[in-house]
Amino acid sequence: MDVTAPRPDVASLASARGFLGLALPLAAGAGVNWAMQFINRLFLSHYSPDALAASLPAGMLAYTVQAFFIASASYVGAFAAQHHGAGEDDEVGAVAWPMIWLALIAGALALASLCLRHEIFALFGAAPAVTAGMVALGSWYLAETLPVVLLAGLSGWFGGLGRTRLVMLLSLGVCLGSIALNRWLIFGALGVPALGIHGAGLATLIATTTGAAIGVALFFGRAMRARFATWRMRNADPRRLWRFCRSALPRGGTEVLEMTAMLVFTTAIAGLGTPELAANNLVFSLYLTVLVPLIGLGQGITIGVGQAVGAGRIDVARAIVRRAGWLVAAVLVPAAALFVLAPDLLMSAYVSVDDADPAASAARWREILDHGRPLMWLCAPMFFLDGGHIVFRFAVQGAGDTRWPLVTLTSAALLVFCLPVMAAARLVPAETWHAFGLSPLTACWLTFLLYLAAIFALMVWRYRCGPWAAMTLRR
Repeated sequence: MDVTAPRPDVASLASARGFLGLALPLAAGAGVNWAMQFINRLFLSHYSPDALAASLPAGMLAYTVQAFFIASASYVGAFAAQHHGAGEDDEVGAVAWPMIWLALIAGALALASLCLRHEIFALFGAAPAVTAGMVALGSWYLAETLPVVLLAGLSGWFGGLGRTRLVMLLSLGVCLGSIALNRWLIFGALGVPALGIHGAGLATLIATTTGAAIGVALFFGRAMRARFATWRMRNADPRRLWRFCRSALPRGGTEVLEMTAMLVFTTAIAGLGTPELAANNLVFSLYLTVLVPLIGLGQGITIGVGQAVGAGRIDVARAIVRRAGWLVAAVLVPAAALFVLAPDLLMSAYVSVDDADPAASAARWREILDHGRPLMWLCAPMFFLDGGHIVFRFAVQGAGDTRWPLVTLTSAALLVFCLPVMAAARLVPAETWHAFGLSPLTACWLTFLLYLAAIFALMVWRYRCGPWAAMTLRR
């Protein structure tokens, strides 16, 4: 496979065709990655409702540990894009090495955190059966940290070169492998007993490790060594490490902040009861099914803006943002309409009635769907706030503006999201919310909506008034 790339035609990125050619494979890659998680949770929902209730918190907590390293490592794509846009091929290879060191550190720290897994997952305060499932699945997720971070970094690096189709193919291969392994190991077949939630974790570990190994082989392939000096420029140069850390680590800090905020959100809801937690997990999974491809599109915005900044074409960078905004709107309008008009149809994909006690199982699922319906309606305005925030934030990050989002989003997450949601779930009596025609769960999601409005406004202001157009990662 030829994985080299010519110097990008930056001007072409200002056109719809040029931008879509760069960004759509990344959106598709993010979409198939999320489809893997979605289908895995779907398998677990058919295995047992307790497994479904455990799956999202387990994944969120493991990702909270990994998020800092994944986001920091994948930000290497912005460095690669700027150097590639400027024609500095040797530096493209050299800048990948701080990412590799970071992945190794992440793997070691995650393995060490396994010693505290029982204490960590107990913080959710969920039912004992659900907590046991969180510990089982979360332990497998933590064990795969090294390949996850390495694959994210390599995908970002290849994306920075414009090889976004390669990134999509890697993601698709991992996704298909994970789905097949999950179906086999969760329910058992071919002489393998049903492993349940342990099977889901083992399947994901095998698939991700295989994908990372393929990425490493491509990175050190003959063509990449010759063109970008991926082996010859191996280094631990303190100046290059500092340049990488100065911009990449705040990007990782912002990601872990967001995940920590969502962890607080899920912890608050876990205390409301298992039906509320299951409804939250179900709706949030559907919400992310729409939003995650847009995060992949955001990575395309970062790379496109990075290549334009490297080539000194700020006009092209602004055109990329405009194209992205229209594309995001085209995706979100029909998605919002579907969530408002057909919430039960979308949620029904998770429903699985237990043949042993169909009446009780059906009643339990009806309660979950009743809790979830108002949340589906709230998703409609949340889509546009979150989608707009993604466009503007990933744009300024492509130029190297990562520290300001960290500071402002930290403030918003604490003051507008975490403290209010804990108060709504734990301090305000349920009867008070019922008097306003709300459930405590719906009140928590209204807080989520206000938080998205705040970060959308902050990122619009930063894009319009901030210094990103005069920034660079090349020095």
